[in-house]
Amino acid sequence: MSFIMFIAASMLEYISFFIFVLVLFRFSIKEYILKFMLGSLILAFVSNTVQTESLQDISPLINVFILFFLITIILRTKLFHSFIMVTIGYVAQSLVQWLLVTFFIHFGVFDEITPYTGNAYRIQVMTFIVMCLISYCIHITKGGFSYIQSSSRFYKDSFRGNKMFAIFMILGLVILFAGNIFYMTSYDRLSDSLATICIVVVVLLIVMIYFSIRKDESE
Repeated sequence: MSFIMFIAASMLEYISFFIFVLVLFRFSIKEYILKFMLGSLILAFVSNTVQTESLQDISPLINVFILFFLITIILRTKLFHSFIMVTIGYVAQSLVQWLLVTFFIHFGVFDEITPYTGNAYRIQVMTFIVMCLISYCIHITKGGFSYIQSSSRFYKDSFRGNKMFAIFMILGLVILFAGNIFYMTSYDRLSDSLATICIVVVVLLIVMIYFSIRKDESE
């Protein structure tokens, strides 16, 4: 039963990531959602394998690689554009989840959150709900960016003029990876430290959104 619950909750979590990315970058949800639902199922099984094989330390790295692969193949976007989509989406979702974890632990709603438990499933479902609400708000306000379009070709000059953007995205991923390791190794000091990490991630996310707005205006 715990296996089924884990797969279902993880799948919802990944689906919310893809919905957010599709809405944020103005891709059609109807056109791609079935393919990404299948991708979410694959990611859920990968996450289960990572947990059972005690590979949690490299779990974010594995997830980002698979998300990058799926976005590139399904949407046929340029490699740098796929990197932008995955990074912003992953940072945003991680921030939402960390804020939920910090909130519930700080106010004593949850004592601890570990895989294959009811608390973990609740956090994943709440992450799904919050991400879908954010996506809905972006959609009804006609927000998002349109500088990324489907293309089967990779242009080498995609990186030109985007060095600072790339640096901040890499920095964001590094902080997320470090935060994930800290989450698993320093649980007793989680609340205060995770709040600090969330603040740093918010700043990085704002910077990445700023660069996206600049690109959207220039193209």
